[in-house]
Amino acid sequence: MNLRSQILAVTLATLLLLAGVVRLALRHGESAATGQARSLRVVTDMTGERVWIPATPRRVLSLCTAATDTVLSLGAADRLTALDEFSLVVPGSERAVVVGKGSAVSRERVAALKIDLAFVWWYQNDAAAMLTDLSIPVVRIRSERATELPPMIRLIGDCLDRREEAEGLARGMKAFVSRPATRPSNAARRVYLELYGPFKTAGGGTYTNDLLELAGCANLAAEVKGYVVLSAEKLVQADPDLVLCVGDDADAGSLAHRPGVSNLRAVREGRVIALNRYWLVAGPNMPQSVEMIRAAIAQHAAKP
Repeated sequence: MNLRSQILAVTLATLLLLAGVVRLALRHGESAATGQARSLRVVTDMTGERVWIPATPRRVLSLCTAATDTVLSLGAADRLTALDEFSLVVPGSERAVVVGKGSAVSRERVAALKIDLAFVWWYQNDAAAMLTDLSIPVVRIRSERATELPPMIRLIGDCLDRREEAEGLARGMKAFVSRPATRPSNAARRVYLELYGPFKTAGGGTYTNDLLELAGCANLAAEVKGYVVLSAEKLVQADPDLVLCVGDDADAGSLAHRPGVSNLRAVREGRVIALNRYWLVAGPNMPQSVEMIRAAIAQHAAKP
């Protein structure tokens, strides 16, 4: 064999070897891609968006209290890696890392935690965009009404592969919400609930109004839709039987010194009740929250 023939033979052997390596690499790539695809599945969030998520998420971020409460109620505390500051109101959430407040989230901290699934409120577009940019699947949650709690629980249970536990919670919640005996009667106590600012309250068509109705109260702001700020004049004119406020006894006591509120008969007679912030979280704890509100009102009514 002359030199030219030897060079051609070596070149051909090299090309055949390279072709084998390429085929092997392609097969490996296809196998890896197939494996990755099999490890993902699709869910439809509460805005109708289809989201590809890990088959079993392990490092979850929650930017909404409803999702935080649901994750913990489903026994998945070990999955809750990070949350926002507002979620700390939920008992048992303390072990998770706080990465921000509301939609103001630290991109660097989230990236460092290797989050593989995030729950956000349906309106948190900026936070959702940032998380998507980090290649983190985003599932939007909505719990504006009590009737939205069962589907919310089922969705989160599906995402966490806790479907059986979620179904049990959802069925119990649906039965509780639909009980007609829980609705207020004509003789129900008329209440004013002050939320997180002066004269800020919840009107009709809100989860908070549903909560008050389930507790047997007649919300004096029910005719107004959404979360609103009442005028002092309108509140004095309505003159509720009870005043509820979110916070502690100090918050309740401060109402007595505010112009407009101090003129209310309920304030003058000491019928001001402080509610635990957690009781207003729109999550699986809602039946217990209703009972706690009822008990607080009954205890206050029993005082001389």
